[in-house]
Amino acid sequence: MSTIFVFIIVFGGGAVAVIAFFVLKNLITPKKLITIERMLETGNIRGALRQAKNLLARNERNPNAHWYLGECYRLQNRYDLAVAEYKYITNTGKFTSIATEKKVRERLAEAYLKLGQLEESQKEYILLSKIDPQNWEYFFQIARLFEERNYTDSALNNYKKVIGLNPQHAQAYMRMGIIYFKKQLLTEAKKAFMASLKYDPQNYAAHYYLGKIAKASGDAAAAKTHFEKAQKDPDFKQKALLETAAIHMMKGDYHHAIADLERAIKLGENNTSVVLPIRYLLAQCYEINKDLIKAIEQWEKIYKINPKYRDVAEKLAMYSNIRADDALKDFMTASQSRFQDMCVKICEKLGLEVQDVFIKNQDVAEVYVLETQSKWRNTKKSPSIVRFYRTADPIGYDEIRTLYDQMRKINAMRSICVTASKFTKSAIEFAQIRPIDLIDKEELIKLLHSISQQS
Repeated sequence: MSTIFVFIIVFGGGAVAVIAFFVLKNLITPKKLITIERMLETGNIRGALRQAKNLLARNERNPNAHWYLGECYRLQNRYDLAVAEYKYITNTGKFTSIATEKKVRERLAEAYLKLGQLEESQKEYILLSKIDPQNWEYFFQIARLFEERNYTDSALNNYKKVIGLNPQHAQAYMRMGIIYFKKQLLTEAKKAFMASLKYDPQNYAAHYYLGKIAKASGDAAAAKTHFEKAQKDPDFKQKALLETAAIHMMKGDYHHAIADLERAIKLGENNTSVVLPIRYLLAQCYEINKDLIKAIEQWEKIYKINPKYRDVAEKLAMYSNIRADDALKDFMTASQSRFQDMCVKICEKLGLEVQDVFIKNQDVAEVYVLETQSKWRNTKKSPSIVRFYRTADPIGYDEIRTLYDQMRKINAMRSICVTASKFTKSAIEFAQIRPIDLIDKEELIKLLHSISQQS
């Protein structure tokens, strides 16, 4: 009887001890969780990390401990470790009032995004949209990720879901507009951008795209207005300045074009896809204004970044003698009156009697001259044409053909074509069987040196 009594006492005491252990454990754990929460709120991440690991050491299946450990890693930007903790909870399916499924999957989606795992992030947002189908933010994230992954049709469908839940979502309209714009659906794009501005008048990026659409439709005035507004967005200011400069160039306003392009360059050179076109247009403006040294500087900067960019290599080759030869530089950069004077002197150096000079444009001059058909005195003089080109572009068949037609029109006996560049093969072949003499860059340099020595 005494043995039974002792057993009962021992067993009963053990049961009480076990019960007491679990009671104490359940009392202590919530306090630990509150402590971790407060540490995270105050920025004591190391302390919270230590406490979370202690909880897991006691019970490695504690979902709340995994949650807080994941939160610690997230705040330390250690997203790969944070994912492991959140994934433990989703894999076990043991969600709690602290580590709810919604919170855990939101954190997972965010962490995957930070790690560049777009598809995994999107999967979590899709699951979240099923948990809370009225949350437009989830559909917006799904749409953005589809767009990032180049599934534009799926992105559009999800942006439409966003607008269905939140008809005033300006960014959803904006993203739709960009997709339509890239698809060249300009009418739909314009409607989307206008809707975006209706609900967010400060969305200056929309003005950039509206400017592009207006420019494409030929409305330069509207395009310029939109691009000027787009400059208020730091991310689009450089692009907008490039576009306004292009509009100034179309109008022949190179002064304002240069001012806009120089402002654009000062904004930075990180985005080469924007900077290279800026420098290229700037070089064009300098070239047109006969500021060739500045133009060459721009081409050289482009060449260092991308030697194959457009015709930059050809431009540098064409103007290779400019810095080395002052006489050619003077000819290429001279004012119109100075250019005319140099053309006259070259004709006189060739033994021609100048009758009239016509400046066709700042790069082309046409001189009507007389020359003697014979070495005998009193022989009748015949009219000829000397045409000067001071562009770096090669002179082709069309230019020589036009000169020949002009000869026939005035009954000129012959003509001379002078260029600061070279002649194409077709131009040379056309001139060879006609009374047309060709003087290229090398011969021109010799003539320029000879007239400079005389003056």
